[in-house]
Amino acid sequence: MTKILIVEDNLDYAEDMAEFLVELEHEVHITSSAGDMWAALSHGNVDVVVLDLGLPDEDGFNVIPRMRQLYPQIGVLVLTGRVAFDSRILGLRLGADHYLTKPIKFPELAAHIEALDRRVGPQESAAPEPGKWTLKVSARQLELMGSVIALTEKEFNFLHLLTINTRPVPRDVIVAGMGGDDPDAGRRVDMLVYRLRKKAKTGLGQDLPLRSAYGEGYSLSASFNLS
Repeated sequence: MTKILIVEDNLDYAEDMAEFLVELEHEVHITSSAGDMWAALSHGNVDVVVLDLGLPDEDGFNVIPRMRQLYPQIGVLVLTGRVAFDSRILGLRLGADHYLTKPIKFPELAAHIEALDRRVGPQESAAPEPGKWTLKVSARQLELMGSVIALTEKEFNFLHLLTINTRPVPRDVIVAGMGGDDPDAGRRVDMLVYRLRKKAKTGLGQDLPLRSAYGEGYSLSASFNLS
């Protein structure tokens, strides 16, 4: 059973969706605004959020990165009427695990939710521990056990994108963020990763915990804190 929070201001649509998911033995709650969503999340016990972008009090694109930072263990599935390619790329780049567009058949939605829950899985939040990697946002630095290296803007954006995502970030999303129309964008991603690995090894004395999975993208193999 997956604990699902539907964030949708069209209550008739949300209730139809919830009714279908409950029949599949999922636990479902509905909120119709970002404010109610944050209140529900503060009580915990949510595995997957189904998020509409057009909320009355806050745009969903502003919600996603904050949710990723505060609740990295929760799966984020965007379900929206914004079908433009740029919107899809932006949603995924900000941290959504899945980006689906309306109208959608509820069995397909349920399959995405169940797949996401299997992949993200339950996690326990833990307080930052000494010796962990820390990405310092305002200073744009990477710290490990008291040692610090400065990051370029692209290096920082790349690591920040991986930090706020619990799943591998697809290579095409990274390429899009570095100029997807540039035929050399893919090569520049490879060079960026190479420079980051070398910089971390030289300046921090350890290999950067960066994992590359063919067909999936890049992810971090160790916990990163944001400060």
